[in-house]
Amino acid sequence: MLLRPFVAKDYLAMYRNWASEPDNLRHVTWSTHENTDVTKQSVAQWVQQYQDLDFYNWAICLKENSDEVIGDISVVDIDEDINACEVGYVLSKRYWGRGLMTEVLQEVLSYLLKEADFNRVTADFVTDNPASGRVMDKAGMIYEETFRKAVFHKGKIKDFSSYGILKSDLQ
Repeated sequence: MLLRPFVAKDYLAMYRNWASEPDNLRHVTWSTHENTDVTKQSVAQWVQQYQDLDFYNWAICLKENSDEVIGDISVVDIDEDINACEVGYVLSKRYWGRGLMTEVLQEVLSYLLKEADFNRVTADFVTDNPASGRVMDKAGMIYEETFRKAVFHKGKIKDFSSYGILKSDLQ
């Protein structure tokens, strides 16, 4: 796997590979993009945000085709008071079940804890997506808790679970 910054031209692959696919997005917090203009605007905003040192968002590509983005992983929240962040990710459905997201998450966790110097990294998922929890577990994160009926997601109130990892867990 290859992680790299998004570039403006990535919007077409993003739209084609996951942003336009309702089935691919049923467990994420955002809705399907109605057209390529929406995706183009999102990618343009990310490209501009790379100037911010606290902006972490990577395009996920296969090593053999670095021009074709198949997913993304990003820091979706930072808590400076406790030096922690939360990550979120999405991968094209065509690549599910191959261990690719686990590999990507491991790499990003290592970077965030060792290089970006966060003390804690968390990730949440709605519990009707247990595959995401397995990714977190296999990447070395530790199950912390499940919040019952605690998130409004895609028109329903659902449970969500949280995983976390500390810098000290890596040693």
